[in-house]
Amino acid sequence: MVERKNRSLEELARTMLSESSLPKYFWADAVSTSCYMMNRVLIRPILKKTPYELFNGRKPNINHLRVFGCSCFVLNNGKENLGKFDEKADLGIFIGYSLTSHAYRIYNKRLMTVEKSVHVVFDEVDHRNIQIPKTKAEEDEQSISLEKLEICAEKQSVDSHKQPIEILQ
Repeated sequence: MVERKNRSLEELARTMLSESSLPKYFWADAVSTSCYMMNRVLIRPILKKTPYELFNGRKPNINHLRVFGCSCFVLNNGKENLGKFDEKADLGIFIGYSLTSHAYRIYNKRLMTVEKSVHVVFDEVDHRNIQIPKTKAEEDEQSISLEKLEICAEKQSVDSHKQPIEILQ
């Protein structure tokens, strides 16, 4: 049972690292974060409770969970003296949760260090520009709509009194 649990943690950590495109040296943070999440999310089939609920006697709060490896901005609250026009926040990467407080563990890209902070704004939108392969029908539909726009632009210069919507219809 322990070996199965370790394998689940390893596979979840591997998936999180590959999905976030982080280097392999963040493996310890990925395993720690996967353990943190599995204790709060997975349900025991027999007892119908999470491990956190069994240990603490109350349901876990999961409102603070974030996407592993997402971009974030960490407030520079007194760590360094700022000039008048210096940025107040540093760009970082979310790599986990603090085990001793309610803070997040952030890899600060500018300082190249891991720090704990509560003053974090997350950007969980995927910026990797993954291209989803289109089907032949979607490509044809897109080319037809582009042709209609080109025809509309040509007719608009000829028939300037007509609206583009009327031309398309």
